[in-house]
Amino acid sequence: MDIETNTQIKEVRDTIVILRELNADEKVKQEAYYREKHLHDEASALGHARREGLAEGLARGEAKGSVEERKHMLDILRKNEMSEYEIKKYFQE
Repeated sequence: MDIETNTQIKEVRDTIVILRELNADEKVKQEAYYREKHLHDEASALGHARREGLAEGLARGEAKGSVEERKHMLDILRKNEMSEYEIKKYFQE
């Protein structure tokens, strides 16, 4: 069954035709791939920068902070997907 022939809505049929044409165009597919890759790379870089910033703040505040404050920062680091290895590494620096 083909959705294009099963729908009575002209706009849906027209959209399906356009999407199929775009999908057949290699240049459009390549542009979409690179756009998606860029967004993924940007999100990864931002996540990494955030984890590093949190770890740096923890390292700086470690000498000044109380045990409760350090536990709180440790919880925040874990919630932000920092690995136990990364956390230990920053505590040692």
